[in-house]
Amino acid sequence: MKSTEQQFNKYLSGTVYPSRHNLERICRFFDVDQESINQTEKEFRQKQNSRLQADADDARTRLDINEWIDTLPNSIDLLERYKGYYYSHFHALGYPGYLARSLIHLYRHEDRFYTKSVEHLWDKELETSHHHRFKYRGLALYLADRIFLTEHETLTRQVVCHTILYPNYHNNIDYLSGITIGVSSLNAHVPKATRVEYQYLGESIDLRNAINGCGLFSTDSTAIIDRIRERISNDIAPDEYMLTARGQ
Repeated sequence: MKSTEQQFNKYLSGTVYPSRHNLERICRFFDVDQESINQTEKEFRQKQNSRLQADADDARTRLDINEWIDTLPNSIDLLERYKGYYYSHFHALGYPGYLARSLIHLYRHEDRFYTKSVEHLWDKELETSHHHRFKYRGLALYLADRIFLTEHETLTRQVVCHTILYPNYHNNIDYLSGITIGVSSLNAHVPKATRVEYQYLGESIDLRNAINGCGLFSTDSTAIIDRIRERISNDIAPDEYMLTARGQ
């Protein structure tokens, strides 16, 4: 606090009252407000005991995300065959009329599976377009025969997105289909949902070349194959009533 012992003892004995500047420093040091400093000893004890009890109650009720995950069924073995790199294709949430292709890595660390993703939100076919890069990190779970991915954007730290995918029942994984829910990283953060198609690239890839393949593409771009374009179309059949993922 930059206060001498003699000076502080005068404060404690009540013979000297600290200046406004010193009082603010004392409050910051002991994490109390100025009202508490001016209370009687009995009032001060009652207030601090109530505060400590409230902190203890909050600690008991606060959700521990790791403890919560540990209560879920172990999905390590089920996710093992899916580890590797994927291109993720979807209608760009903040760019109507554009399709986005991002790179996602599904990997294992110790007893859990995680994701790392890279987004390049600019039209690679237009040299004048503004360049916006985003990175995501997340957690992967396999529950009730579905793959769940929850990711957060690590640069702005303002976006969380959720993806649910159908598993692939073929011997060799080629595509994963599902729904992703999120908001644009750039504009008004309007909540949106879109179909998504993951294209498996392998466990070992040319990372630089794969990242260069990320970007925005017009809906009729030949860079997106017809099979993927059809799978991520967000049309809704009359009997669906809501956006529904397409199975394999």
